[in-house]
Amino acid sequence: MKFDPENQLTDEQLDKLGEEDFDGFLEYLDGKSEYLKKFAKPLSSYHTKRFAALSAESTGKKITDEEYDQADLIGKKNEQEAEERIGKKALKEQEKEMLKRNGVKNVKTNRSQWFD
Repeated sequence: MKFDPENQLTDEQLDKLGEEDFDGFLEYLDGKSEYLKKFAKPLSSYHTKRFAALSAESTGKKITDEEYDQADLIGKKNEQEAEERIGKKALKEQEKEMLKRNGVKNVKTNRSQWFD
């Protein structure tokens, strides 16, 4: 069963689906997680290092320098990705503002909107 953000299943329906068709249940959850990833912010280096340390402590180990450095690299990559997203959004907003200042009344954001 595919996830539809417009018609989400209730908890009772999910329980029933899990009992009847477990593969369909997993497919639904995968689709929902993919949909929700669109709105999630990647973890910063602070949080990735913290979660790595907590994970190691929960298993009774100490975090190694290699694991710490790896978590730091992942976090820095995530921070850079977030900055790029914010930069692209800001650039689009600046372009719209510039067009409006130059007398353009309606700024179309999607080419398909031109032919509505």
